[in-house]
This record gives sequence, structure tokens and C-alpha cells, in this order.
Amino acid sequence: MLSLSFPFRFCRIAGVLLAICSAALLTGCTGKAVTETPPPKIEKPKPPTAVPMWLGNPTRSFFGTGPIPKSLKVIWDFTTGFTRGRLHDDPWGGSGWPGQPAILGDRVYFGSADSYVYCLTKGDGRLIWKFKTTDSAKSSPSVVGDRLVIGNLDHTVYCLNANDGTLIWKYQTGFETDSSSSIIDDRVYIGGEDHFYYCFDLKDGHIIFKTQLGGSVEGGTTVVGDRIFVDTEAGDLFCLNKDDGSIVWKARIGVDSNSTPAVVNGFVYTAAEDGIVRCYKQDGGELVWTYKAEGGLNQRTKEKNGFWASPVVVNNRLYIGSNNGHMYCLSADKGELVWKHLVRAAIWGTSPVVDGRVIFGDKSGYIYLFSADNGELISELKIGDNVDATPAVLDGRIYVGAFNGKFYCLGEDEAANKPNASPQSSPAAQSPAPKPGGR
Repeated sequence: MLSLSFPFRFCRIAGVLLAICSAALLTGCTGKAVTETPPPKIEKPKPPTAVPMWLGNPTRSFFGTGPIPKSLKVIWDFTTGFTRGRLHDDPWGGSGWPGQPAILGDRVYFGSADSYVYCLTKGDGRLIWKFKTTDSAKSSPSVVGDRLVIGNLDHTVYCLNANDGTLIWKYQTGFETDSSSSIIDDRVYIGGEDHFYYCFDLKDGHIIFKTQLGGSVEGGTTVVGDRIFVDTEAGDLFCLNKDDGSIVWKARIGVDSNSTPAVVNGFVYTAAEDGIVRCYKQDGGELVWTYKAEGGLNQRTKEKNGFWASPVVVNNRLYIGSNNGHMYCLSADKGELVWKHLVRAAIWGTSPVVDGRVIFGDKSGYIYLFSADNGELISELKIGDNVDATPAVLDGRIYVGAFNGKFYCLGEDEAANKPNASPQSSPAAQSPAPKPGGR
């Protein structure tokens, strides 16, 4: 038998392989076209279109949407009444500490120091309804569906029909409720100044749990996952179980804290009346760092460098205003000062950060826009005599009340942005203002 040489055999094998490959290519050309499945489009999550409760949600992490104005002007304003209460002889009106309005659809809801809860049209500030309580409503409303929940200085938590302002249920606590509530899955979570933390059924107001904290709660509370984080006037930071209110851990602050904790990236940030910002570990409450505010205004007053505002954490930076008139920006990981800016008066309201702008008011009645990056002033506008409330920001409009019987919607001053526009003085509110008492 004739034996094939190696080169010959190799050529035969190569030829067979070439034929197979050619056939495959021809089949691909003459058969149905094979198309690769494109990778699925990953759409960016759309920003919320409402501010239904304090800082947007139970985690206190939605601060608003832009574009933020380059220069501010009053779009519309609404005048509230005034009232005297058990604990204040001077008349109070407008918005007090720590209130922030809720914004849903074409409506704006806010509690007023004149003892009413108001619902206005978002576009032009017309009154839709108002509900009379028996003392100042200074906390922030929470609105979910057709239910609105708000605390009050008359020791009562109210649940109203958000459509028409009629009363659905109310619960009498042992003392005032300045704290702003959260609504999650038909449950209402709120702290009381009677030293208890409450969870109510949204439908009928019956108590699901009631936890003794040993100190009053004036700030709001933050709910993240199955945990609740809350400060007390007795100087404790609590982590509670969301289901039953049991205490998971407790950290000692050591002084009255009115802040709503910020819970971000495994850390809990809060501030207190001793002028110290504190950072704790979220899992066990261990102290990570502290920052002490110094200098500024009001060094002869009892409050001095104290904090009544709540920390806002954005992009690894913490923003908070002090009673000493400084707006602070700290690094969130180490608590180091990035910048500070002194304004005209004490800052008690919290400062949302939107579109790289820090938005807040002070007790001289000004609203400020600062660069979040370097603390430079972008715009300012005098709207009253005392702005303790926290602004709500949506679609570039800023909604905030002053402690002078006025509630405002602020927006872009287009005339000020035109070339060669003559500078104009900031318009001040014309209503006579009460003494800036209370919070």
C-alpha cells in the first residue's frame, strides 16, 4: 500500500478544514441574518416629583430638584394670622422651627405658628383649605395618599384628610409634639416631648407601640431599613427596632440634641446644643469623630455655638448651620472643616443641598444660596424678620415660611440676570413682625 508522505497528508487535512469553514460562511450568508441582542438600556432613576415629608422621605435623604435660581425673587406670598399660646404671650405667625412644607401635585401643605394647618395652590399660593388647632403647628406635615399627619404644641397628633382638611383622627400625647413624622406602610412614626416614641396606625390612629426614651424628642426621626434613629433632649441617641420599638442600641451624646440624625454610608450624624457635630457607627453606635463649632455671633447668649439645625450629608460632605451664624461644611468621613461662612444672624433651620447649592435662612430674615463646593454666596433675599423654618425645594422653586406671618414661594429673578440690569435691593416683607420668640 502506497504510504502518503507527511506534506501530502497535511495538505489534504488542511483542504478539508478549508472546505468546512467555507461552507459555514456560505450558510451564514445565505441563511437568516443573526443579530446580536443589544445590551439592555439602564435608565437613570428619575428624581422624586414631590416632597411629602421632612427632607423628602423617611430616610431624610431627598433635598429637592433644580434648576436652582441664580438670583432670587418672590413669586408669591401668603399671609397667615397670629396667635398667643400657653407658653408665649407674644403673637406668633408664619412658620417656626423646625417646620418644612410638604409639596405634592399642585398643592403645598404647611403648619403655621398661628395654630392653623394650611393647604395652598403651588402655582399662585391661593388658599384651598385650612384646619384650626388650639396652638401653634410648627412641625412638618407628612402627606401620603389622602392622609396628612402633623404634630402640634397643643399636645396632639392630628391626622387630616389631605383633600379637604377635615379631621380623620387625633391622639393626645403627654406634652408637645414639635417632631416631624414619617409615614411608612400605613404606620406613623413620631417622637413626643412627653419622652415617648410613638407608632400609630395611619388608618385609625390606634397605637402600635409606644417606647419610653427618658427624654423629649423635638427634632425629627430617621428610618433606614428596619431601624429608627432618634435624638433626645436628655442627651441620648437611640437606635430602635422599626417593628416593635425595642431599643437596639443607645449612644450617649451628653447634652440636649434637637437634630434629626442623618444616616449615610453606615454612619449616623447628629448635632447638639453644645455646638458639637458627632458621627457614630450605624451598626453599634460607637463614636467615630466630633467637630466643635467656635466663634461667630451670639457668644454672650445661652445658646452660643449650639446647633438646632440638622445635618445634611451630600457627596461625602456634611452641611449644617449654627446659632453662631456660621454655615459649616465638613468632610463626612473625618469631620474636618472644608469651609465656613458667617451670615447676619443665627441659623436654626436645616439647609437642603440641590444642584450644588446650599439653601437656608437665618434669624435676620434672609434666604441664602451658597456654593456647596466652596461656600461662596450666590444670591440672597430678605423675606422677613426671622426664618427658622427649613426650605422645601422642587423644580427650582423654594417654598419657606418666615416667623412674621408670611409664607413664600421664591424663584428666578430673570430681570436681575439680564445684561446691564440695574441692581435692585432685596424686597422685605411688609407685614409687622412679632418678637422672634420660640423655635
